[in-house]
Amino acid sequence: MIQNLVLLTGTDTFRLKERINFFRTKFAEKHPDGEIIFFDDSTEFPDLENAVLTPNLFGGKRLIFCENFWNTDKFQKAEKVQFFEHLPNNADTVTLIVSEPKLDKRLKGSKFLLKNAKTETFEPLPEYELGQWIQKTAKQHDAFISNANAQFLLNRVGPDLWNLSQEIQKLATANNGEITKESIETQTIANPQSQIWGFTEALSQKNTALALHRFHELLQSGQSPHEIFPMLLRETRIHAQIRDGIDRQLTSQQIAIETKLHPFVVKKTHKLTQKFSADQIKTMYDELFAIDKKLKTGGIYSFQGDYTEFELLIETFIINTCQT
Repeated sequence: MIQNLVLLTGTDTFRLKERINFFRTKFAEKHPDGEIIFFDDSTEFPDLENAVLTPNLFGGKRLIFCENFWNTDKFQKAEKVQFFEHLPNNADTVTLIVSEPKLDKRLKGSKFLLKNAKTETFEPLPEYELGQWIQKTAKQHDAFISNANAQFLLNRVGPDLWNLSQEIQKLATANNGEITKESIETQTIANPQSQIWGFTEALSQKNTALALHRFHELLQSGQSPHEIFPMLLRETRIHAQIRDGIDRQLTSQQIAIETKLHPFVVKKTHKLTQKFSADQIKTMYDELFAIDKKLKTGGIYSFQGDYTEFELLIETFIINTCQT
């Protein structure tokens, strides 16, 4: 293992970025005369080679970040000049931190980094850890949120940490230290995806009246059919993926890993999916696909905000799904 080589990877870009900021802050505190350098995919390899292997004229240490920098061509150039063989010789003066959120583990360079770097992986947090994260983040902003209200916020806003962080900061600032359910309801905008879950829950219960009501709620919230339909199509695809996992007796965690869906999304959708058979989901998808094809070929009248025909097709889909 190369002691002065660190790899940060994983799809949770919020916590990965937090870790980058942590390294920057600690380095600046410990080495005020040091130098922090950032390289990205637009940087050529010789620039990195020069920064790593050429001593700082002022004798200070260097912290070098490579964000989405490495590709096959750059790695081959590094191999040719034995870059990674020379890197440990500069451990006293240089630390190289590689940030690759979407690391392709099939590539030779990726395999080398995983084997030789100190690796920290940031994958999406499971639901129980998301609740803890919300409470911890609220505390950092001098606010308190209960377990129940943390869960309510999560269900309303969704699991994206970038969005959650902004909402928590806004709530903490506006509510004198305590984040209540009422403040969440009045001061945050519900993620349309959370509303879609309510919609599909009604579909799974075969409750035509409630499903139509949920659909009309989405319309009244300002969502157009052109915004609702892709979410409904995506949700049906998610049901198909989870149904396939259930039929193969996979756990929710295994389904999340295989499908690359957020664990929170899998867990929340799993119970609903169990109420649909694979054939029912296929029928739903086929009907939605037919609507999508009609939409893309100009078979649905939609002019100057008149979505009547499009809305009617979605309502027909709801009725058909609840009756099958």
